[in-house]
Amino acid sequence: MENNEKIPEEPQQNEDAEDESLPFPRARVVRLMRASITEGKQIRSEVKDSLNLWLGNLVAKVAREMDNSPYGSIGLADFQRATGPFDQIANLVKDEERLHLSLEKLKVDADQVQRDMRRFFDQIKGKDSE
Repeated sequence: MENNEKIPEEPQQNEDAEDESLPFPRARVVRLMRASITEGKQIRSEVKDSLNLWLGNLVAKVAREMDNSPYGSIGLADFQRATGPFDQIANLVKDEERLHLSLEKLKVDADQVQRDMRRFFDQIKGKDSE
């Protein structure tokens, strides 16, 4: 049992160690990752650090956008404006399939209209219909 207890302790000590080059505490980022990753999967160190840096860059982008506020303080409306594009990306991904299905339906409808027009004008011209 002591071996089983030591194995989780080593990575935990490594994750708890503060790295000043990272914007967030590594252990907190790893805990957030673990909440959404299947239990038992290992997360490589470079992934932990890369996500940490990426999150730091994301915070900086959002902060720069909020800084565009003309007011002396930054409010919730500024936050929502700054994070809106990221929320819209998620909505666009959801809408992609719906848009593809709509386009397919339009193609089928356009083909039907074309066939109906040919049939109509063929009758007017006195040609035999298909």
